[in-house]
Parts: sequence; C-alpha cells; structure tokens
Amino acid sequence: MNVRSALEYVPYFRGRLFVVHISAALLDAAELVDALLDADALHEIGVRLVLVAEGADASSLVLRAGECEMHAALAELSLAAGEPAFARVAEIVERRQVAIVPSGVCGRYDEGSVRLAVALGADKYICLMESGVPQLDGQPIFAIPERDVEARADECSSPDDLRAAAAVCRRGIPRVHLLDGLRRGVLLDELFSEEGVGTMVHTDSYREIRPLREEDIPELLSMIARCMVDSKLVHRSYENIRDHLDSYYVYTLDGTIVGCVALYPYPQHHCAELGCLFIKKNYEGHGYGKAMCRFVETLARQQGFDSIFAISQSAVAYFRDRLHYAPMSRESLPPERRAVLEASGRASEVFGCSL
Repeated sequence: MNVRSALEYVPYFRGRLFVVHISAALLDAAELVDALLDADALHEIGVRLVLVAEGADASSLVLRAGECEMHAALAELSLAAGEPAFARVAEIVERRQVAIVPSGVCGRYDEGSVRLAVALGADKYICLMESGVPQLDGQPIFAIPERDVEARADECSSPDDLRAAAAVCRRGIPRVHLLDGLRRGVLLDELFSEEGVGTMVHTDSYREIRPLREEDIPELLSMIARCMVDSKLVHRSYENIRDHLDSYYVYTLDGTIVGCVALYPYPQHHCAELGCLFIKKNYEGHGYGKAMCRFVETLARQQGFDSIFAISQSAVAYFRDRLHYAPMSRESLPPERRAVLEASGRASEVFGCSL
C-alpha cells in the first residue's frame, strides 16, 4: 500500500458511514480477525461503521470484535425486525461505537441490510465474501459503473453478484464493494488505494477524464518531471502549461491525478497533435493511456479536424503497435510544428491517423 496515497483518504473518509456485510461462512474463519482489525483502524480515523452478520446470530462476531478490543456494541434485534432495529443501530453509531447487528436472513444483499444502509445514508456497502471477486477474461474487475453492469454481467464471473450490487447502487448507495474476506488486509487494501483489490460497482465519477485546472499544474509538473529530465517528454514550464491550459486533460481515480494528455490544434491545417501523454508508473497496464488517447481523438473529431498526429521518441512502439497509428514523414507536419521539432534536435518519430 502506498502510504502517501493512503493518507490522502483519511480526511475524505472521516465521518462517513460504511455498512460491512459479513457472509455467514466467514463468521468463524480465522481470517475474519484481520478484517476486524482493519475495521477497527477505520473506526479509529473517524469512519462510522455497521457490521452486519449474515443470519440470525451475531454472537461470534461480537466475541471476535471483543478480542480485537473494538469499541462495539450489539444491536439486539435483527434487521428483519425493521425500523426498531434500524433505530437501535443508529443509536449505537451516534454514540461513536461500531454497531454489530444480525441480518436475520441469508444472503449478501438482503432487504434489511440494504434498507438500513439507505436509511443511514451509507457511503459504502461492503460485502465480505467467502469467495474471490468477479473477473472478466480471467482478470479481476476492479471497478465498473452501475450503468454498465447489465450489458457486461454475462461476460463476467459472478454475474448475479454484480447485478445485485448494481441494484443496491440504484437505491442510493454510491459505491458497493465485493471483497474476498479470506484475503488478509483486504479492507484497508481496497479502501486506501485507487485501484483496490476487490470489485467496486459505483454510480459516481470514480474514473474521470477532465480538463486540467490551474491549481493542478504543480501536481502535473511533479508527475512528469522525471520524464522531462530524461527527455522522454518535451520540457514544459508552469507558465507554458498555464498559457495553454485549455489543451490539457487529466485522468483521475477517486480524484487523484494518475495521468495526463494534451490536444494541440492546428486549425489552418485541419489537424491536431496528441501530446504530453503520461501515466504514473504504478498505474501502467490498465488501459488508462489508451482511454486518454481515444478521448482526445473524439475531441479532435468533434472540433472538425480530419486527422491527429503524435511525435515521440520513447513511445514509438505504443503508438505503432497499441494504437495502430501509421508512421508519417516530418514533411507532413504543419510547417510551424516541423520547425520546432527540427530545432529541438530530438530523434523523434511521427505517427498519425485519420479521424
């Protein structure tokens, strides 16, 4: 876990409420202690917590919580009792204890647990399962928008879990997390990293490509500094980026900038340049770079350009083999752009495609 990234989440999570549903098969599992220690750490930083034990009996969960010295209390009524149970849970949470409550029924998305989460205004509904997380083509699905679930569920493992999680989102819970409860440290690893280790079904803008803001420029410069020193990216100053602010876009995960791209227009030549493409090292290999390239291609097309080109000496294989841009001669560039490239002395290659 990246400590710096984790610390950024602490003020964001403080005061928020998470409902954690624990599958019946996990209640007696040794690994549950690790999840409870994670939950206690969340409570210590100010997260309000409700732990729902699947079934009619939460006594083993209460015992485990006591062994972890968690500040917790049992809501004696199961959630199947409805409003009286909800009121008791709310009372425990308001006095800054972790509320433990039995669901009273079987299932991960029972009506009582979901109604409780909605009634308390939960920010997250977290399912600790006794099995692995949904996958697509053999790879874990880290995040999927609720609106995309129905179209893609049948391509994934655990389609019923994905559909049920999407239904919870539609009832007003912004994020539903499906986690392997047998994995040690799973709660903190999921919640304190941008990618996580489970599957998150979400309704909000977890992943977003947005315009660069002036207050983002110092972070952007810090992010690309090494590549500018190594001449993998053209040197850019604060003033240069500020003066061309409308050309820059950033890729964010949970509000954290993890990549950037720029679109430089040449309207008199009916083309545009894709530049300043960068993804933080820890986030490479997830398709974010390709998503940003397709994003600016769409922008260029919407702005009426006929083609787009890119100039690079370090990402030649990427543009040629991954994006399938065709090699171009320097002579085909807009004259003013060609002059800048020639003056730089860089051994860059040119690639492009029609829009």
